[in-house]
Amino acid sequence: MAIKLIVSDLDGTLLDSEKRLPSDFFDVLDEVERRGITFAVASGRTYSAAEHLFPEKYRKSIALICDNGACTYLNDELVHSAPLDRAVYEEILDACDRIGGFKLVVCAAGGVYHLKNSKEFFNEVGKFYKKHAEIGDFRAIDDTIFKMAICDERGTYTHGKPRFDEIFGDRLNVQVSGEIWMDVMTAGVSKGKALNALQQRLDVSRAETMAFGDYFNDLDMLLSAEWSFCPENGHEEIKRQCRFVCADCDHGGVVESIRKYALLDEEGIKETV
Repeated sequence: MAIKLIVSDLDGTLLDSEKRLPSDFFDVLDEVERRGITFAVASGRTYSAAEHLFPEKYRKSIALICDNGACTYLNDELVHSAPLDRAVYEEILDACDRIGGFKLVVCAAGGVYHLKNSKEFFNEVGKFYKKHAEIGDFRAIDDTIFKMAICDERGTYTHGKPRFDEIFGDRLNVQVSGEIWMDVMTAGVSKGKALNALQQRLDVSRAETMAFGDYFNDLDMLLSAEWSFCPENGHEEIKRQCRFVCADCDHGGVVESIRKYALLDEEGIKETV
């Protein structure tokens, strides 16, 4: 069965360690589009931090699943969003104050927000956020909030996430997105759920979907694709869950795999041993 939809995480997967697209990516994307295959990005990044990677002509044809699935754009139009409820957002801020030790970035429709007294911290992560504003109080934000990116240097998998799960239970989706990062979204929001909605909208099956990801926030997306790939630099558990392991992000594993498995001719896709 031919591939009709290709979806890829950005950081650590499609982008190299310098946050650059592979040099031959747009050549491959042109061929993908010529064959009628939809290409999608699924990222923890906000829309403004993802869309700038793609020239305008491509933004009119690709899909962008942003904020770990809290909002999805197709053909440069917002087709789905699931923002945090304002009352729940305030509860999250209260929990962060009680627990202490967290550093926050709030991701919203108008861009991202960070505290004025966190410039040094934000300078380190600012490369991920192209449109941002300094504020004095997170409670003063008047915007549609999709996600909170929370840094916990004590370890998100062993400290931050368990604490949040204990407090909020199934009212939130807390995704570990790095050793010291977690993304907090409303319940039911994930890359996988967003991919499922996109598959339904495009009338594409799991068997016709190819997906690439490297970390836990990619897992349900990868499980929603028969052709699942983890780059060599990805987490070992994610590699075990995927059908394939491809070359690492610094050696173009995504584009190499697209060429090898999705851009074959009449004989179709053949799994290699």
